[in-house]
Amino acid sequence: MRIVSLASGSSGNCTLIVSEHARLLIDAGISRRQVLQRVERVLGLLPRIDAILLTHEHTDHTSGVSKIARALKCPIYTSEGTAPWIEPLLSGGERLLSFKPGKAFQIRDLAIMPFRIPHDAAEPCGFVLEEDSLFQSITARVAIATDLGTVTEEIRDRLVECDLVMLEANHDLEMLRNGSYPEDLKQRILSDVGHLSNDAAAQTLHYLAQRGRLRAAVLMHLSKNNNRPMLALKTVQEHLDGTDVSVAVAPRDRMSAVFTV
Repeated sequence: MRIVSLASGSSGNCTLIVSEHARLLIDAGISRRQVLQRVERVLGLLPRIDAILLTHEHTDHTSGVSKIARALKCPIYTSEGTAPWIEPLLSGGERLLSFKPGKAFQIRDLAIMPFRIPHDAAEPCGFVLEEDSLFQSITARVAIATDLGTVTEEIRDRLVECDLVMLEANHDLEMLRNGSYPEDLKQRILSDVGHLSNDAAAQTLHYLAQRGRLRAAVLMHLSKNNNRPMLALKTVQEHLDGTDVSVAVAPRDRMSAVFTV
């Protein structure tokens, strides 16, 4: 599989997943023009996209979904609890399909397991994507889990068998606590349905490196005001010292490198 973050942060989120036969977008929180330009850099002109998967309904994950789905002529998948929030965003020509968290579904050669994540949204989900292969005894698995206030035992169990994990590292605790945000917003971010800190992400990735098959991690959804890429990277790398896990940070407003598993 090839994985590229097209944008990651509170101003917009979108990730491209490419297997041998499937091409998916996770979230659609940037413009149609940005998506097409960035996808074409990976897949060439007139790219085929099989589906858009939405993690939840917040604007930074959905603002472009209608125009992108119509431009790419692909269906939109979201959880049953999120679907009523997506319907008003659509113009009427899109196909909206729903899934149940905890129940796997298939798109071409990708088996997709949606799982619940704790966030202040209707029914937010992360995803584990597994590529079917006739030529590998162990198939490649990738997980994406952003916009979550805490990592539950169930989430750890989903991530532990993944080769690459795209995990939120939203804020540095001291920067947030000492920053200019109103106190109620700080408490929302720090809550169990808010956003994951650098320290919490680092502890989770350390657990996965010790007990699972983690080979690479991509830090996602960094706050512009309460984090710095090098700070997030340093915090996580310190926890992964002595392991072979590679760590990268997804840029806010441009494409990441292409990650391959």
